Amino acid sequence: MENTPQYRFLAEELRFYGLPPESASLIRSKDGVTVARVRTDEGTAILKCFENEAFRREITNYGILKECGIPTIRVLGKSGRSILLEDLASSDTWRLAEEEDLRSPSVIRAIAKWYRILHAQGSGYVKEHGVGMYEEWDLITPENIRAVREKFGLEGSSGLQEFTRRYEEIRGMMDSAPRTITYNDFYYTNLAVRKDLTQALMFDYNLLGKGICASDIRNVTCWFTDEGRDLFLSEYGEADRRLMLLDDICSPVVSLCSAMKRGIFPSWAKGAIRDLDGLPALTARLFM
Repeated sequence: MENTPQYRFLAEELRFYGLPPESASLIRSKDGVTVARVRTDEGTAILKCFENEAFRREITNYGILKECGIPTIRVLGKSGRSILLEDLASSDTWRLAEEEDLRSPSVIRAIAKWYRILHAQGSGYVKEHGVGMYEEWDLITPENIRAVREKFGLEGSSGLQEFTRRYEEIRGMMDSAPRTITYNDFYYTNLAVRKDLTQALMFDYNLLGKGICASDIRNVTCWFTDEGRDLFLSEYGEADRRLMLLDDICSPVVSLCSAMKRGIFPSWAKGAIRDLDGLPALTARLFM
């Protein structure tokens, strides 16, 4: 990686923190984001550097969550282009999650508690400061829907036709739905778990923004068994069924609008195309 733009960028950020280039071990570098483990006087830390300016919102997002009293991993330092974080791999308290944690009742309850705090504390912040925050639903526009139809050959999709026909009504419900801070990117690789299993929290906040609670609930519980989903909801609290239904309708459209902007068709978008088939029945239920 030496003598590459990514290496030079990383070296500049290391100098900002008073660390020599040889203190860093590269973990990954992709899409304008470079992550390295660095040696410090106190041990090791994780340095995350953002060449892509749009992704620098993650630096701001750590500050937003701290302001709202939402638990995160410790921030050790930050610049305008990078953030220095505690290294979970050397923590006495925390560990990185494993896939089997998604089947652990204790961990599922802990995840639900974190999301409950996120949504409860985040609603006030969004009311005051939500203008301009990243929102997945911003992708749903008539122009993007037309582009999705053409790019993926969905002219005959009855689900997309029904969504387009009811667009103004759906958009009205979307616009009036209460917003809060949403995480939007659940997976166990973004999860930290206390070693005593009493607490869990998400990290990697690039896609964190504003949205409805229902979207996050779907995004989390799709990784659980039916029993795990019920356990999550029993700890989190009752979900708004009408907003859950609205999210079920919007979710595949958001996914395809996002997939459209990628150079390679992502595998997860295949499921979104299949989910379009259910939209006529879902919209009929929504507007009964």
